Amino acid sequence: MAEKKKSLAKESHTRTVIKAISWRVVATLTTIVIVYIFTGEALTSLGVGLFEVLAKITFYYIHERAWHRISWGQNKHPLAHIPITKDVAPEDMEKIKQYLQSLGYMD
Repeated sequence: MAEKKKSLAKESHTRTVIKAISWRVVATLTTIVIVYIFTGEALTSLGVGLFEVLAKITFYYIHERAWHRISWGQNKHPLAHIPITKDVAPEDMEKIKQYLQSLGYMD
């Protein structure tokens, strides 16, 4: 069975926000429809949906960022602790890849 390749990428705050917004659109539409089914009132459904989206997107963001800080269940790359202060040039990246392959970290 082939091994999964590990990534050094971390999720940015912007990506977390975009994910939260896209999920909230789907979830809020669901809430609006459910409230409408129960009440038959469009204005009430929209009001509940507006309040719900503001509250839940805030809590979702906090939840995601909290889990981002928890290392349990994450596989960390052995070089993840090395601070990188500038972009790596393509020729340097190739040298790094070759070196990591020689050490057995990459196929």
